[in-house]
Amino acid sequence: MRTMMMAMVLVVAVTGGAPAALAADKKAKAQSDIENLIKRMEESGALDAAIDRGIERHIRRQVEARQKEQEEQQKRQALAAKSARPVDINRDRIFGNTQAEVSVIVYTDLECPFCKRFAGTPEQAIAKFDGKANVVFRHYPLDFHGENAKRGAYYAECVGRQAGSKGFFAFANDWFRLTNTNGKGLERGEAQIWEIALSAGAKDLAALKTCAKDPAVAQLVQDDVVDGTRGGITGTPGVIVRNNKTGLALSITGAVPAQALEQAITQALKN
Repeated sequence: MRTMMMAMVLVVAVTGGAPAALAADKKAKAQSDIENLIKRMEESGALDAAIDRGIERHIRRQVEARQKEQEEQQKRQALAAKSARPVDINRDRIFGNTQAEVSVIVYTDLECPFCKRFAGTPEQAIAKFDGKANVVFRHYPLDFHGENAKRGAYYAECVGRQAGSKGFFAFANDWFRLTNTNGKGLERGEAQIWEIALSAGAKDLAALKTCAKDPAVAQLVQDDVVDGTRGGITGTPGVIVRNNKTGLALSITGAVPAQALEQAITQALKN
């Protein structure tokens, strides 16, 4: 009886384990087949080619995704740029023909190192368009450039009140040329401010000092910042090339070369 029971247990054990062993054999065989296939593909170069195609597809998808995001961003910027206020010859500081069809509106910070590099580039760009384009300067002093950025904006506006837009641009360009930038300001502080103000055409330093402390001037500068932000400006220099007749607005970010501005002006004129 005992011998019979042991035999029955062995039979059950063997039959019960058979499927697991068979599966293990199949798995081992499949693994071996895969390894052999990979080896043949390696020897033929097919594996490297397949990997290269996979990498190329991955890169292409990444490039396409970036292009799509850039296109979407450009659309958002163009839409926002239309919200910037139209050029006002009684309000804005304009270099060139005040009645020009196209305006290169530059939102800038007198203590921004990139703006320092960019200074003069918009004026260079419009020179080729025979009065069809002008440059509009709008203030965008960044908070992290401190009080010197705001002080420069205030004094530029006040010089403009005494010496017009010509004096305004002369003062701004001298500030860019002489500043230590990044919020460090002019080497000799207010004494140097008076010098470049007088050189730009200011006549009354006492009135200039009073003007620079006028809350209305600070509000004018802040209004430019608000307007720029509404127009999609997020940093300096930020540029909107605007067709003043049609309202077309093209957004440009950063200290781009004159050629980039010229292309945008040409596009705006065609519109």
